[in-house]
Parts: sequence; structure tokens; C-alpha cells
Amino acid sequence: MYSDKLITDLNFQDKIIDESKGPEAVDSHRMFDLLSETVLDRRTLGMIEIHELYRALNHTQTMVGGARLFHSLHSPPESLELIQAKQDSLWELDGNDRLRQAVEEYLGMFSRRETALFRFLNVHYQPMFPYSTLKEAVGAMDTLRTAVENIPQPETVYLDSLIKVIKNYGDASVSQLIKKPTFRTLGGIKIRKEKFFFTPALRFRPGRISGGSIWPALPSLFFATAGISGIMDVALAESLALLTGGGILLGFLYGFLIKPIFDNETAILSIRQRFLDSDHFSSTIEAVACIDELLSFCAFRKNMDHATVIPEITDDERHSFVAQDLKNPVVAMGNKNFVGNDINLDNIGLTFITGPNSGGKTTFCKTIVQSQILGQIGAPVVARSARMNIADKICYQAPAFDSLSDPEGRFGTELRRTREIFFTVTPKSLAILDEIAEGTTIHEKLPLSVAILNGFYAKVNNTILVTHSYELVELFRDIGRGQYFQVEFSGDKPTHRLIPGISYDSHAERVVRKIGLAPEDIQKHLEENGYI
Repeated sequence: MYSDKLITDLNFQDKIIDESKGPEAVDSHRMFDLLSETVLDRRTLGMIEIHELYRALNHTQTMVGGARLFHSLHSPPESLELIQAKQDSLWELDGNDRLRQAVEEYLGMFSRRETALFRFLNVHYQPMFPYSTLKEAVGAMDTLRTAVENIPQPETVYLDSLIKVIKNYGDASVSQLIKKPTFRTLGGIKIRKEKFFFTPALRFRPGRISGGSIWPALPSLFFATAGISGIMDVALAESLALLTGGGILLGFLYGFLIKPIFDNETAILSIRQRFLDSDHFSSTIEAVACIDELLSFCAFRKNMDHATVIPEITDDERHSFVAQDLKNPVVAMGNKNFVGNDINLDNIGLTFITGPNSGGKTTFCKTIVQSQILGQIGAPVVARSARMNIADKICYQAPAFDSLSDPEGRFGTELRRTREIFFTVTPKSLAILDEIAEGTTIHEKLPLSVAILNGFYAKVNNTILVTHSYELVELFRDIGRGQYFQVEFSGDKPTHRLIPGISYDSHAERVVRKIGLAPEDIQKHLEENGYI
């Protein structure tokens, strides 16, 4: 059931955020092995910093909303109808203050009780004290059903359907558990209308006080009352009360020890399972999560310091991506001076980006991928205008360390990744390659790289290559394939803009001086330490 998936995503999302902090952040990439591959493969999820994108986009109020958003980011939908329906509802929330404020209040009410619901679903409570957790969980779901009536009728199909799903929860049998007489039967936990009249059943009362805890104490209480009221001789009443006093202890032990454990095993865990197995319950939780995700998109637009746009989405046979003044959704947040770039990946096939390190090539490539994901989940992108086609695969390759199990070293490790991407992509795919065929001589690299890129070009998908090899780019320029951009520099400093052309300068000297490994640094070290 999807409620189980939400819990899984919620726990995984928390691990990603925790594990991605600090210098050991690279270890979090291994956690993506836990996820199934969809539009994005596991390696790509790690390379494009999906956890940072989640942080930038996440303004959800509820845990289920956060889990839904995380799920969307690592599994973007491929349905044009769904994407456009989400966009329509986002427009409605953006333009209708009354509706948006009502939704915000609704989510706030649920978020205050949500912890109890998930404590119950995850069995994070003591078996000795199960009743308050059960009642709070049921109360949280009841709040969902009743408070939704305060939300005005939406006009868009997507948002209206989510509201209707929540309202329909009240008609489900699972919503009546413990609010109406609930029974333990051989066929599981049931409410009265679900069992036949002659079905063997034991009433479940969600509390410590019941007949089992009261009846053993009644004889002692009767004799004590009789002595006090004068109905019976006081001495005899006291003696009989003492003789039957063990019933009070028995009732206490039953009500505060035996009953809660028995109820938890025979009823409460069964009620929990009915929640998890219920389509009505899972659909209701999912609806709340989707509403919270939409509201998070609204907050993302409001808090962004740069222009945002809800992109035009198409579903043609070939991938395309066109944007004006496109900015990175992670780095641009809180950075008013962040520089944007125009991009046109429409019927291009191959795009080459050259230039020195630290000029913004990698950030630009991650911007394209992250913006593709945002658009494909129905969210706004940071640009003045944008149009993109649905991608069936998004792949990102970046230099990797040698694998101890790969006898070919770095060359074999990266080539295997390139092969994996090549055999995966289709005309509707987006592939980013940060260098290819590294780890061999330039004489071997050039013909191999040409063959690989011609293969990608033949598949007519959008492939972007980031490279320092201007010789390779010149070969494709000479045959008229692809487009070519270089990082712009002003003096020796990058402007972080991409301009047409091929870069022939690696600025290696600037880099080595910056890190302190220039020839004079080496000479000084040797002289100061007596080596020369």
C-alpha cells in the first residue's frame, strides 16, 4: 500500500538529509542504492545533489508532504496530463489567497497531530501504554476528514480530486474503528456492521477500565459499603472485605498490565494493519501529501529572489529544453547576484561546453538537470521563460575513482558508466557527460570519444559533454555537428556566463597558484627545508 511507501520514503528522506551533512557527504550517495531506478538512475541521483534540491524546494508543513516531495524528485512522472494538472492547480493556489490560506490552515491542523499517527503506524509506543497513541492516531485522521470542509471548492481538477478523496474517507469502514463498537473476531477486527449477528466476537474497549478490571473488585467493594452503611455488622463486613480484597489487586493487574498487552496483540495491531491495508486510508494520506507538495511549490516561488516560471511541458518523440535566464534552484536561493544563462536544446543532439575549472560548467549542467526535474514534477523553474519535453531518462556521468574490482582502473570504471548510459538513453532522454574516455592517451582518447559521441548523436537524444579537450570539439565543429559553448572570463575571473565558442585555455597556472603548487612554491619549500 502507498501508506507503507510514504513511511519508507519519510524515513529514507530523513537519512539522506542527516547523512549528507559534513565532510562525509559523499557517503550519502551509497544510500541511493536503496531506491528503485525510474527516470533517474542511482548514480545520477547522487551526482546532481538531489538532497540539496530537496532542501531548496521543501516548504512542506507535514511529514507526509515532505515524503511525497522527496518521492517526486527521485521519481519524476512521465504523464503529461498529470504534470499539466498539477501546474493548473499551482496557478490556482498562487492566484487565490482565500483558497491557499485555507489549505495552509488545514495542513497546520493535521501537522500538529501527525506525529501521533506515525508513532502508531510505526509502532513507536510502549505496549503497556497503547490506548492514548491509538486514540490520537484515530483523532488525527478524523481531523483530516472534518477540517477539509473548511476549504473552499477548488476549480482545478487535480486539487478538487484530492479534496474529494479526503472527504470520502468518512465513508470507509476503517474510519469508524474505535469510534463505534469494535469487535475481535476470528476473521480479524471489525465494526458492528461488518460482522454477522451470530459471529463469535469479543468487544474491544480502548481503555484500561472494563468489566475484566471491575468485576473482581465488586465483592470487596460491596462488603466495605455494606459495613459503612450499617446493612451488615461492621466487623463481619471488614472481614469479608479483607477476604475478597484480592479481587481489587486482580482487577488492578488485569486493567494496568494484562489488558493493555492483550489488547495490543489482539486488537490494536490489527487496527493498525487495517489502516495500512485500507485503500481509503492510503489514498487519504496520499491526497494530503500531494496538497502539501503543491503548497510547497507556491512557497518556493514566493521565497526565491529571482524570476520563476511554470514551464511549458510537451510530450514529443524527442527531448528538448529551452530556457531564458535559467538559474540554479539551489545556489540562486538567497543569492541575488547569481548569474543566469540562456539554453536551447531543441533539435541539437550534441552540446559541447569547454573552459577552465571553477568557471561554472558543472553548475550549469546540474542546473539543466535539476530544472528538468522541477518542471517534470509540476514545480516552477528559476527562469524568465522555459519549455521542456518530458524526459524518459536523465543520466549524469562525472569522473569516478578507480574501482578496486576493475582491472582497467579509472578508464574502465568510467567507460562502463558511459556504456551503461549509452544503452539506456532514447530520443526522449537527457544525458550529461563530464569528460569521457579519461585515463588513456590523447591518441587513443580522440577516436574512441568520436565514436561514442557519434553513437549518442545517432540516437538523437540530447547529450551535453563537458570537456577540456578542444581537439575533440574541433573535430565535431568541422563536420557541423552540435553546438559549442565556452565559459566567459573577464581578465582572469569567470563571469559564470556561457558564450558561443571553444575554450583553448585551461587557466592551469591560475589554479596551481591559487592552491599553492606553482613552480616558485615548490622552489621555496625545497629551499626552506634544506633539500637544495
